[in-house]
Amino acid sequence: MNNFNFHPLYIFLFLLVFASAFSQNHNFGLNEVQENLPIGNAPLAITNVKERIVKEGALTLVQDNEYVISKGWDMIEAWKAVSKPILEPSYNVQKWYNATVPGTVLTTLVDQGVYPDPYIGLNNMQIPDSLCRMNWWYRVKFDVPQGIDKTEYAKLIFNGINYRAKIWLNGQLLGDINGAFIRGNFDVTRLLKNKDNVLAVLIFPPNNPGIPHEANMEHFGPNGGALCLDGPTFVATEGWDWMPAMRDRSIGIWQDVRLSFGGAVSIEDTQVITNLPLPDTSQARITIKATLLNNSDKFQKVRLRGEIGVIKVNRDFSLAARERKSIILSPESFPQLVMDNPKLWWPNGYGDQPLYHLKLTTDSGSEKTIRFGIREMSYELMVDTPQKQDVRIDYSPTDIKIKKPLFVFDKQILKNVSNNSSVVLPQLRNGVSISDFNQLSSLNPYLYIKVNGVPIFIKGGNWGMDDAMKRVSRERLEPYFRLNTEQNFNMARNWLGQNTEEVFYNLCDEYGILVWNDFTISTEDSNLRPLDHKLFLKNAEDIVKRYVNHPSIAIWGCGNETYAPRNLEEGFQNIVAKNDGTRHYHGQSRYVNLGSSGPWKYIRDYKQYYQNIAAGFNTELGAPSVPTYGTLKKFIPKEDMWPRGEVWSYHDAIVNGWVGWNEYCEDIDAFGLEPCKNAEEFTQRAQVLNYNLHRIMFESWNDKMWDDDVNGTSGLLYWMTHPSWYSLLQQTYSWDYKTFGTFYGIKKACEPLHIQWNLYNQKVQVINASNQSYVKLNAQFEVYSVSGKKLVSKSKTVDVKRSNKVDAFTMDLPKSDENLMLVRLKLTDKRGNLISVNDYWSNDTYTNIPVGLNSLAQTKLAVKVASGGGNTLKIIVRNKGKITAPFVELDLVSNGESVLPVYFSDSYFNLLPGESRTISIEVPDKIEIEGIKTVVAKALNAKEIVVVN
Repeated sequence: MNNFNFHPLYIFLFLLVFASAFSQNHNFGLNEVQENLPIGNAPLAITNVKERIVKEGALTLVQDNEYVISKGWDMIEAWKAVSKPILEPSYNVQKWYNATVPGTVLTTLVDQGVYPDPYIGLNNMQIPDSLCRMNWWYRVKFDVPQGIDKTEYAKLIFNGINYRAKIWLNGQLLGDINGAFIRGNFDVTRLLKNKDNVLAVLIFPPNNPGIPHEANMEHFGPNGGALCLDGPTFVATEGWDWMPAMRDRSIGIWQDVRLSFGGAVSIEDTQVITNLPLPDTSQARITIKATLLNNSDKFQKVRLRGEIGVIKVNRDFSLAARERKSIILSPESFPQLVMDNPKLWWPNGYGDQPLYHLKLTTDSGSEKTIRFGIREMSYELMVDTPQKQDVRIDYSPTDIKIKKPLFVFDKQILKNVSNNSSVVLPQLRNGVSISDFNQLSSLNPYLYIKVNGVPIFIKGGNWGMDDAMKRVSRERLEPYFRLNTEQNFNMARNWLGQNTEEVFYNLCDEYGILVWNDFTISTEDSNLRPLDHKLFLKNAEDIVKRYVNHPSIAIWGCGNETYAPRNLEEGFQNIVAKNDGTRHYHGQSRYVNLGSSGPWKYIRDYKQYYQNIAAGFNTELGAPSVPTYGTLKKFIPKEDMWPRGEVWSYHDAIVNGWVGWNEYCEDIDAFGLEPCKNAEEFTQRAQVLNYNLHRIMFESWNDKMWDDDVNGTSGLLYWMTHPSWYSLLQQTYSWDYKTFGTFYGIKKACEPLHIQWNLYNQKVQVINASNQSYVKLNAQFEVYSVSGKKLVSKSKTVDVKRSNKVDAFTMDLPKSDENLMLVRLKLTDKRGNLISVNDYWSNDTYTNIPVGLNSLAQTKLAVKVASGGGNTLKIIVRNKGKITAPFVELDLVSNGESVLPVYFSDSYFNLLPGESRTISIEVPDKIEIEGIKTVVAKALNAKEIVVVN
């Protein structure tokens, strides 16, 4: 038995790093198990281990003569197994668990009923932390399908394991895999049999799993700890301020395992480069790069063919035995690779996302299909040079002739900006001249991201982990991406690369979500640096090679809030220059051409966003974000539901933490005539605060869109868009796909064509974050009493260019005896069609919560079905009373539970007396709804339920 895998070299290096880091107060986490553990009132969860089901392994064809080894996987603790017989077909696995592959060790143990769902209550505390301190066997027995030519070369491909593994096939040790983000690729041509193939995998945990700090009423504890020493792994699984420690640290076979069959010469490491003669986009020059590998011991001549629709190219190559050869098919050699009038790939809100396919084949029987989009990335940023300071440049890495690292990021060259803060400027490297770039006259020091020559106003969020147990099938993840586009986001930051899997990038490609892609180094002066730099760089290189063709990837970044150690920084830049050459590498996620990340707390005075926070490009900005009561009931046991206690805190609502939870709760209480009496009342009031707070965040960035000075804004990424489990903090929707006030406030602020009222300087502004210019738009400002009386009205006709903004006019609240007023902004086109409507509730306090709104007289809502069929329903919601209905919340319910996922065109809107709103509701085709289906419409002063079956 080998539960702890500490190589002497690791121990030596660990001691060296410890001695160095100790003096810098770097975070190793705890050195013993925590004493003050959170305690709840609910009884311990009861588990029932499932009876083992005998399953045979199966090969499922996916593409290009590649088969996924699905079903039939088994798993067991290594200390329970006798090693040698495991490799034999006759080995008895009756006492093993049916394994979930792809998945983690904990995924299997939860699926098999060994441990309870760690996302519920304090269940995670029932799971022993020893899971990450032992080895695990995986095993599968399978036959090769009939019809496969056994003379073909066969490769066994592991798309992702964590953390290390040794692989055996039919008793033969194939080799090792090291790191969570590198593929394992093994030649199994001579080992594969027709029947009873036995594949065995021994998974080793990380060397430094750490001891997690459990969140309680007082504090989150440190973010991460010793696990960061192991580099390319899921460092957040030691515990962070937005998720608890996963007891297995997400070890296991977390991506699929495949068998690939082909000829003697295989096609590896392909890249499709698309180059546009910007600003002209009527033509695209396509370059194809690939590596040909001769798998045989003989000299081979091979013809490589490529097809992109009607475009066809071919070329003959010769390869010596076992030779690996890099090849290029360029427009200079193949004029047909110049495509006229290509369909361009655009981010969400700026255009469509057409995708092309390149099919490469050899006459020896190998084939490979690459999906790509035609687009070109370019960037603006301010740099410093030995000859000249503060130079703003515009460049496309695809066009620039220098194919080597361009910038030095850690020289700490400061440029002063407003609010007594500074922006760090990168420096050009030796041998790189300012004349190699387009020089601009702008004073704005911040990063701009352009697609096809158009500046993209970045609106998006961070994905810390898609799922804490890495359950990342397309079926599970796709609704989250739909929600991201529904709230008008166009970027996702792959924080610390914790979501580095094919499906993540595929969905970003399809939904138009640009990716800021980190490598796995975190937080300067806090988290530890990885010990094994060679291992780290091997994983990073494979990431770039593997995902380089995804059009969604916009930025390669070193990690989170840190500069990489010098040799890693050099390695990252060389990897990107050598294996990509079409994207910008950025050496920090804050300060360098960026604002300071954060704050991540509740800010009571919204003016701070306009005055002190909104500037430049910020990769993290967050706040508390409580979901609906229906979601809360799923993960807070009834015994711990009210008053708020340690179970709430374990799910990230820390009473005395830095997120301003106390102030957040105080304002929710102040919203009513008296403090909240229960969790249902608390969550309903919270949505008003969530809506207002999060809309203001993004509207404060809209306010300074592209301003040509040190305050101009170019992008905001919310911390976090996406929760990795059931959380009460920093999320725009909940883990179960439920949308609530935060979602709709952001959705409103991030409309591609949006009208807003700047609450700080009273400007009425039209924001155009799209690829189309508009003329003769009518911007209208109206103020109503709660009884629907119009108190003031003003309008103006405006034009707004693409990806730009215009200040229409300035308008303050009227003098009135009304203590509560509804400010309504409307934007219509020249034909009078409504484009955007945006409401603000205001009173003398100008807080996130309009005091008095929760004490309005009752009104009556009416809901009726306007049309329906298939998976789409249209309803009309009408206010039949004489008082405005504020924050009308919609829910689609079946058998007393919300139908999820579901997509509403709007929710949390206001209805004046007599006013109606038509809403579309879409349920994905795959969702089957049983029982009576109803729509619930609920305002702060009204409720209506209608059956819609």
